Amino acid sequence: MQKPENSSPPLQVLTGTCVGVSDGDSLLLELPGGERVRVRLFGIDAPEKDQPFAREARKKLGYLVYDKSIRVEVQDIDQYGRYVGKVYAGARYVNRFMLKEGLAWLYRHYAAGDELLAAAEARARAAKRGIWAAASPLRPRNFRSERRMTCHNDE
Repeated sequence: MQKPENSSPPLQVLTGTCVGVSDGDSLLLELPGGERVRVRLFGIDAPEKDQPFAREARKKLGYLVYDKSIRVEVQDIDQYGRYVGKVYAGARYVNRFMLKEGLAWLYRHYAAGDELLAAAEARARAAKRGIWAAASPLRPRNFRSERRMTCHNDE
């Protein structure tokens, strides 16, 4: 299993079965005792629901993790109470795979120093894979920001 270079040790490690996939960077994990926790994939940002490739990203993540035993190396807990982590399905580093397939952007601010993630995005960009096939793909955070501004202007 490839470990990201320059990565800090996880806060904790969760193992369980994925019982739901919300989108291309979020899932629901059922722990061995039956408790369910929300997990956000560390260092990536997948397209929002109304963006191109959102359905493909959600479908690919589901294929990789749904109803499978996964391990989450927790890096943080976000403002919504989700565990933010490096997700592994067997030996596959799922976060990296989503970037490699061109189904997510690298969240550079949060993933600084994770060379595996940066290299995966660079290869997808160079190959014009997934979101990188578009002339000017819009980052999900910018999409969310534009949508918030539109909502406020309509009021």
